[in-house]
Amino acid sequence: MSYPNPHSPIQVPDEFVNFQDNSNIENSFRKTYAGLVYAMDCSVANITMALKEKDMFDDTIVIFISDNGGSLTSVNQSVVQPTGSSNYPLRGDKGTLWEAGSRVPAFISGRNVPKGQTIDAMVHITDIYPTLISYLDLDNDYVSHDLDGSDQSKLLKMESDETAHEYFIYDIDPVYEQAAIRYGKWKLILGAPAANEVDGWYQPLKKGQTAYQDSGLPMKLYVEKAYAMIGAYKASLESNPMCKSVACFYPEGTEDKVKLFDLSVDQYEFNNVASQHPDTVRRLLDILDKEMLEMVPPVNLLDGGVAEASPNHFNGTWMPWMDASDS
Repeated sequence: MSYPNPHSPIQVPDEFVNFQDNSNIENSFRKTYAGLVYAMDCSVANITMALKEKDMFDDTIVIFISDNGGSLTSVNQSVVQPTGSSNYPLRGDKGTLWEAGSRVPAFISGRNVPKGQTIDAMVHITDIYPTLISYLDLDNDYVSHDLDGSDQSKLLKMESDETAHEYFIYDIDPVYEQAAIRYGKWKLILGAPAANEVDGWYQPLKKGQTAYQDSGLPMKLYVEKAYAMIGAYKASLESNPMCKSVACFYPEGTEDKVKLFDLSVDQYEFNNVASQHPDTVRRLLDILDKEMLEMVPPVNLLDGGVAEASPNHFNGTWMPWMDASDS
């Protein structure tokens, strides 16, 4: 199941907002957001009951995971509002290279999965498919093609507490000129970690609050900035091939764009220790360079009508912006 909740628009029937366990939440934005989560919980309960009624539950593996951290802002009828979400104490926001953008809790349950265990190893959402194929002893033909994910079945079987990843890439983005990589306890970030400039630590909204402290660019300006950057990148592609080295992201004299964090002691990303570990920085930059050589130019850059596609023209909603005959 791919649930849209919780997600903008932050709207849900009152019956979910006013459920009993929600009564202690004093902020109205956060209360509505909790209602979205509760609505999803009710749907999950319906699925669980249906599986049990059909005697399928004991043969089912349930994996619960999010695709990203919570977004702090949304657009409602062209008005930027807080969502009520919070990733605190992690740093940043959805869509950023900070841990709040991608570090999420998850659980797995069912069919002989050991209960009551906690896995702290590095696992990526792309690992789910190869892990289940291996865990269920299915034919290797299912994984005969190249996959981005790794088999983490030893973690599920409690045969190991080590991740199957040597490293993984958060992103390499030539449009925003930013990249990030995780290697063991080390996390390296190049360029601006947050294109929307949401770089802080944002606690849950309290009673009466209508905005997060230091919440960065308003959404409207962020969208306009994003389209301007895409347009500039498209123009550069016409005269120059795509950069094949992460050095493009930090020209000489801008070494401050390189950040290194030791997540084993600093999972909230307070202390940039790049200057103290130059060998580690160089090793991770070399890996990023290797990965960049295999990249192809982004395919989501439209040939025309980019500015016209902005949701700012459609009451804050993503809409078709051109007729098929014009494409």
